[in-house]
Amino acid sequence: MSQRVFEILHTSSAIFDDQGGFESFDSEPHGQSAGDQPSRVSLAVLLLAGLYFDSSVALWQNVYKDAQVRFDGPNCEAVHDWVLTNRRGFPWEGANAPHALHGADGCPPPLAKQLKEPKEAIMFRRLEPSKEADAVEKEDSQCSWKAVVHVPTGRLKCKPQSFTKGCALSLQATCGLILYYSYNYWEMHLQINRLVANGSILCCHQAKVFCPPGRGFELIKECFQIRRLLKFSVVGAMFGCGAVFSFLAQDALSPGSYALYAQSGVVIVPIMWRILFRQPLPVLTWVHICIITLGILAYRISEIDLDHMFDGIGLMWVALKVLMAGLGSVVAELLLKQDTSLPFTVQVACILPSKALACLLTIWLIPGPDMEWPNHLPDRPGGFFHDWSMWTWVIVFHNLGDTILSAAVAKQFDSVVKAICGVVGIIFPTWVVSYLCGWEDLVLKSSAGQLKMTGGVVVIVGSFAYVLGRAQNNELRKSQDEVARLSQRSGVVELT
Repeated sequence: MSQRVFEILHTSSAIFDDQGGFESFDSEPHGQSAGDQPSRVSLAVLLLAGLYFDSSVALWQNVYKDAQVRFDGPNCEAVHDWVLTNRRGFPWEGANAPHALHGADGCPPPLAKQLKEPKEAIMFRRLEPSKEADAVEKEDSQCSWKAVVHVPTGRLKCKPQSFTKGCALSLQATCGLILYYSYNYWEMHLQINRLVANGSILCCHQAKVFCPPGRGFELIKECFQIRRLLKFSVVGAMFGCGAVFSFLAQDALSPGSYALYAQSGVVIVPIMWRILFRQPLPVLTWVHICIITLGILAYRISEIDLDHMFDGIGLMWVALKVLMAGLGSVVAELLLKQDTSLPFTVQVACILPSKALACLLTIWLIPGPDMEWPNHLPDRPGGFFHDWSMWTWVIVFHNLGDTILSAAVAKQFDSVVKAICGVVGIIFPTWVVSYLCGWEDLVLKSSAGQLKMTGGVVVIVGSFAYVLGRAQNNELRKSQDEVARLSQRSGVVELT
């Protein structure tokens, strides 16, 4: 492949962010000629679109869950009968009498009307310690939700059946791979046509590599080099597992809780960089990390009650997602910077095949609900596409859009702007939309609600301070390096 064409197509290397998008290594926007600079309106639209897609996947996951419960089909008679048969409650050790079942918000309306919650149960369930092992459940392969009852209190929770995350993300990664192959083809084709038209390169006999019909396939060939694919396979596998863990966490948590807990990556990733790259962190950065940690702890303490008895598994998925995303970013930093002559889109096309495969393999590698391993697809109609609906395609589309727009935002803006948008996205649309839709359990008049709000505000303020502080520190470091370079040059001049 001609080095001349690679120089023309070259863009700075980048890495995936936690949602499968991209972040630039440096804090400077990628270079463009003055004539190619987009207008302010188009940049504003791009930034807003990136903010929307970055924050909307978790919101659409909750739209899907609500739709699954409302669908109440195709045949949920067995689950309805089980609930109504046991409406007087289940025997419980230490209790004088079983507590009658009372429905929670989010259950199908016909069932909720028959299981109205008494007023005293609202306070009682917050006083009762909650354990997931204290629950019994009933599901049916033909029903779009399953009934889960907390035996000590009789609290009924209607949990939606969900699609297998690995299948959806594998399909999304494959679609993204096709798009990047297509982009590489057309970008090479158009660039070479311009060079031929300008007389910068010769065609046909003088430079056979640029002759039709293979003009656009040169970058495609670079995407299929075995050694390069194997080198990037570790990065792709980490990003694939991280994406699946992210979807599982979004399925178990509310959008606001997921967005806030995911900010723990601000704590984990710098520590990884400190250990692996041996780069010292400023004292102020450690202060910001401690503030964010305290905010997350306060937020979590406010949620320790029966309404969130299933959040423990969600926190585990968040921790695994943050760990995988952090490791993937560090490994990508090491690998991608070793080969900066390759265009950015070729590097991505070398990562996506292993990401798609890793997402698919999680179907069997991640333990099942009862910790059975190896796992398998649930015994539900549809096989790999069980419990898919229109909303599943919407989720896949938005996650793919987040991947593409993250790359576009990283190309047009510096990493500070992208990081600030990620923090802003926690407030709007995530928290605002989630609260208006009733997905957040936030009662500001209660002490738990006030603690939850305080923890969330502390995390957001700490995240803003962390991002801006790191940006100023990077600028200071660059200025110091420039001063040192000029001082060294002036010393050389004096010697001569």
